[in-house]
Amino acid sequence: MRLISVSVVFGLTLAGCAAPPASEMERRTRMAAAAEVSATQCAGFVGGYESAKQLKADANTNIIAARQLGATDADLAKARKDVQTTFNTAALFTSIPEACNSLIGSLAWTSN
Repeated sequence: MRLISVSVVFGLTLAGCAAPPASEMERRTRMAAAAEVSATQCAGFVGGYESAKQLKADANTNIIAARQLGATDADLAKARKDVQTTFNTAALFTSIPEACNSLIGSLAWTSN
């Protein structure tokens, strides 16, 4: 039950904190932020070093795409803050492994 609620929390974050992304740029900033949090805080749950490197590459790809669509440093900072806050909240109410599992699953599900 807890995992389902965490999945919903991360689904909302990646999908727009309960609202769909206003644009493709916003979706890309959220995807980048989720990949960054997954790589930096969930490396042991994504398969270690190589998987974390792939998440970093995915984050960079999404950052480039978001910037091409008009994302600013403020847009990226907001997405990072939103994802980090949601991750911290999920970890508080469940556990870090469950929060990581949910974040990684949501990220994989919403990726291109």
